[in-house]
Amino acid sequence: MNTRAGRRRSDESAGYSRAPLTGGARSGPSFLKRGTHGETFDDVLLILFALAVAGLPFLFGSNDLATWGLNAAVFGSILLLFEAGVVARGGTRPVAARYVAWAAVIFVGLAGWIVFQVSSWAPSGWDSAFWEPTREVLERVPDAGPVTGRISATPDEGVLGLMRLLTCAAAFYLALQLCRDALRAHLFIVTFAVAAVGYAVYGILQVRFFPDAMLWVEKLHYRDAVTSTFINRNSYATYAGMGLVAIVGLLLDVAQRASRGRHQPIALRVAAFGEAMLRRGLVLVLAMVVVTVALLGTGSRAGIVASLLGVMTLLVATVALGRQRIVSIAILSVAGAVIAALVLSFGSLFADRLAEGGDVGVRMSVARRAFEAARDAPWTGFGYGSFDRVFAVYRDPNDVMDSILFHWDKAHNSYVELLFDLGLPATLAFALLVGGLLVQMIRNALGRETLPMVSLITLAASALVLAHATLDFSLQIQAVTLTFAALLGAGLAQSWSRRLDTTR
Repeated sequence: MNTRAGRRRSDESAGYSRAPLTGGARSGPSFLKRGTHGETFDDVLLILFALAVAGLPFLFGSNDLATWGLNAAVFGSILLLFEAGVVARGGTRPVAARYVAWAAVIFVGLAGWIVFQVSSWAPSGWDSAFWEPTREVLERVPDAGPVTGRISATPDEGVLGLMRLLTCAAAFYLALQLCRDALRAHLFIVTFAVAAVGYAVYGILQVRFFPDAMLWVEKLHYRDAVTSTFINRNSYATYAGMGLVAIVGLLLDVAQRASRGRHQPIALRVAAFGEAMLRRGLVLVLAMVVVTVALLGTGSRAGIVASLLGVMTLLVATVALGRQRIVSIAILSVAGAVIAALVLSFGSLFADRLAEGGDVGVRMSVARRAFEAARDAPWTGFGYGSFDRVFAVYRDPNDVMDSILFHWDKAHNSYVELLFDLGLPATLAFALLVGGLLVQMIRNALGRETLPMVSLITLAASALVLAHATLDFSLQIQAVTLTFAALLGAGLAQSWSRRLDTTR
């Protein structure tokens, strides 16, 4: 935490309130009723942003060209509105650029590398070998022009991938700026939790009453499993897991705030705690039950285990770093008991899939062959987004199932696929970017007066999605990716001390 003179000012003068995650503000300006028009304008943008994030899973997980374009337009428009507001108030942002300048440099470098991959600027010796057959064919065609190679074997996919990456950056940046204020961070997390419950309710009802239909289309796969509005149950499991982590975090926040006031009589403290838990905690426990039942209904082994890892990360971080450890342990024990009971009651599909073993070995084999293939272009990669088309060349001809019946459009390991697409240097830069943001968030949070629950939720969600990315591609589904990016931005924004003026 920075202690240099002149770098801090009071919460009220900085425009940031001390509102809890649940229950709204207890002092200071009210949401949408700020002291300045600029703050009120940002409140409105936060509502639009939170609704945009909540709506991401609705159109089948946002996993096709139309929704990629729609999301780029929506988040890009909100970003333009935010920057217009910045200009109107004299160029002041809630988080000044210098606080994340290092991350911006890395991101610009990554985006630049993707542009370089799809361009014709690279030396001819860097061209992908997949351009050579095209040259050989066109040489036999009369009047055909010369073929200019690229590093990328599929430049069109690289352009689409760059658009998705820029949309992800926009979601992170908007959350970073808009969620610096505690009231806005509160609304964002609560909106996400409500959305997670809504999608869970739909998923449970869908698999129970109309298993052959999903929204307005026929459901072709996983008819016996909860997928909500996602095509793939593993991707929905990741989303539901993030929602579960957020709900448990909100429950912890209610309990910790209700147990404060050590100088008050014990009877008064117990009464206040009981009232808070009945008024707000009971609703959160019900939400936790609904989302957990939907999560177990997916039958996704990796998704469920990763979700439990996320909850465990939240438990350990809250107990190890928080001040009210007894309350945290008590609440987490109750939450753990509820989740364990739900696993025993509704985890039959999960247990069956654990017993059968399934296709884990096949996925590991695909990831291993993708890693071996990446060694053919270790420094440059085959081009961002190229895995779908290029990996077909590396099928195992001795495996009839692999060479004839299956087409692997994902590596089922996001890290190996990044190495395949971008090469080793850019993959390491990606890891440095995400890891560095998490380290910065943790360092900031450890230096704060009170540990921010939003940051702990982000840390737990990060453990979940990054662990699941080793066995599946959920982090490549835009509804998951953009939600995670928004949580990361919100967690980083809240990690700085409330007394630190980050506008300078």
